[in-house]
Amino acid sequence: MWSNLIMLMCFTSKKIDLLEKRLSGCRCISDTKALWQGGIFGRHMRLNMVFMVIYMPGVMYRKGHITKDAHLNIPRRLKWWIWSLYGWLMANVSAMAALYYFIKTS
Repeated sequence: MWSNLIMLMCFTSKKIDLLEKRLSGCRCISDTKALWQGGIFGRHMRLNMVFMVIYMPGVMYRKGHITKDAHLNIPRRLKWWIWSLYGWLMANVSAMAALYYFIKTS
């Protein structure tokens, strides 16, 4: 879990500005940046919004939060990094939930 948090902090400190520049025409990105600004939590919340653009571009477009092809502006390598980070985070959460279940039932 700690390794995942450290990787998220390193990734957001280096790449969030580049990602937001690529998605500069998207209302949700600019609103999230204005709301959360900098700091550890702010950068993570901004990365969450970028992930939402990658994960659900159709829904985000229908609601008017992004332009039609905004998700295509993000380089494939950065998309892979973001998917890897969130996949690892979900694996950690699932493992902790399973561990809690096994400890609680025994």
